Amino acid sequence: MTGVGDAPLRAWLPAFLVVSLAWGSSFLFIAIALREFTPVQVGFGRVAIGAVVLLGMVAWTKNWPHLSWKNVGAIAIVAVFMSGIPLVLIPMAEQQITSTLASLLNASTPLWTALFVALLIPAEKVNRLQLTGLVIGALGIAVLLGAWNVHSFPLLGAGLMLGATACYGIGGTLSRVLLNRVQESNVTLAATQIGLSALMLAPFVLMSPTPAPTAFELSSGAMWALIALGVLGTSFAYVLFWRVVKVAGATTAASVTYVVPVVATFLGVVVLGDHLPWYELAGAGIVFVGVALAGRKKRPVMVAEEGLAAQPAIAGASQIEELPELGEETSEDARVAESTREV
Repeated sequence: MTGVGDAPLRAWLPAFLVVSLAWGSSFLFIAIALREFTPVQVGFGRVAIGAVVLLGMVAWTKNWPHLSWKNVGAIAIVAVFMSGIPLVLIPMAEQQITSTLASLLNASTPLWTALFVALLIPAEKVNRLQLTGLVIGALGIAVLLGAWNVHSFPLLGAGLMLGATACYGIGGTLSRVLLNRVQESNVTLAATQIGLSALMLAPFVLMSPTPAPTAFELSSGAMWALIALGVLGTSFAYVLFWRVVKVAGATTAASVTYVVPVVATFLGVVVLGDHLPWYELAGAGIVFVGVALAGRKKRPVMVAEEGLAAQPAIAGASQIEELPELGEETSEDARVAESTREV
């Protein structure tokens, strides 16, 4: 039987490219959706639409969840940090900073994950190489933000965006602790998580201002951007990401972490006209080096995280271990999904 590492490009590359485009374009779609909707409405809209699509997939496969209330509570806690709080903080951040800067800051998610794993899972001690990676990553973030530009430092936007990525780090770590024994398929688990996130955000949407009637017209770019966020980034991209994991291996799938910011930056500059200072590119490069080092283990483990695109991610990126066999689905798979962050 052909091994995971021997899978031909045509078997996984199309799915990989679709995931990269879907999660990378999430920052663009958020910026467009904010023209008509509030950050809370953007966050709720994408998870509500994503939940409908994912539930449709569950119904199609007839793989309905059989969860205890304890497991539902565990998924709900993870959902708060993975697809609840951050999916509101990211649109709030994009009201203050460019979509390009937001996507580059989102790439710091694996650094937060490595930090919170070290703090919350004592069994996984941080080695010197990982500690070096965290320090380099922090330096990269400072360069990325142009910390020396005191008068133009984007404090609020950067704080909101880093708060979102910190939530992804906490959520990815909690998923490894709380969802270790949840035996459900990846799509079923994702549908449950995203559905619970929609229920959590619903009360806040009811308290937010009503969008203008033009927001729901067929010609409304904001409405179509919101639909794209839910259908592409919050549902189908997640399923395709798992196809890449099972066909090409978790290490290959993890590399989406580095492609998403490239896609987001290109779209931000070309479509939205975002300004890209030299230090943002330099800082992003330093962050990537830190991410690579922070994910190094003594045993064969690869770091990933989406993303993920402001992406749900269910989606952004922590630690991914190689799967036992091609097509085999285990509870470890669920932890991989939870730790992979897409915006």
